[in-house]
Amino acid sequence: MAAGAGLMRLTRGPRRRLKPDGAVVRTPEEARIWSNFRAFKAGITGEKGEASVREALEALRVPALHDVILRDGRGLTQIDHVVRAPDAVLVLETKRYAGIVSGAIDGRAWVQRFDESAERFTLPNPLRQNYQHRRAVEELIADRAVLVRTHVVAAGSAVFEGELADTIVPVTALASLLGGTPPVSQRWLDAAWCKLQMAAERSLQLREAHRQQVERRPG
Repeated sequence: MAAGAGLMRLTRGPRRRLKPDGAVVRTPEEARIWSNFRAFKAGITGEKGEASVREALEALRVPALHDVILRDGRGLTQIDHVVRAPDAVLVLETKRYAGIVSGAIDGRAWVQRFDESAERFTLPNPLRQNYQHRRAVEELIADRAVLVRTHVVAAGSAVFEGELADTIVPVTALASLLGGTPPVSQRWLDAAWCKLQMAAERSLQLREAHRQQVERRPG
């Protein structure tokens, strides 16, 4: 692993450190300061990952919407990228992980580790997260004739073990998601994409409300 890989450990979203025996436990104030620092670093890391996916989609010249906020059963949800493929709408969740990531496809959490450290970190399963995003998109489209597919895109240097290796899509393989056969008529897909474009335009008005909703969630 490169010397600078440690800078990429902080990933977007909540993550819980699994302390080995004998580890020093931080005071509440130290924990608060460290949590704020990690959140700041996580935001930067997440933005870099989303930017790399956005650039890749632009290079492929595919219609795409970015940082879309939709209403769902729990309030508001933020979707990294929505893409119009020839045969479907794609909902993409970007993760910029480093190290080695393992876990079950249907598990609640995955485990992240690094070669030079005995520490382990838990990561919320992004596949489960993106399932909620797909439901929000399907509710907005409200048309079963339109296929909605979800994918988690890896924009970092992480190595995924086991069944995750065949599930996570590297940012360099985005073109492989766009090879579907178009249906005879594009009318339903046209209508669905129009709804998504209008929702993307409204996202700016919902951004502050979504930020407050995230801050109110338990850590």
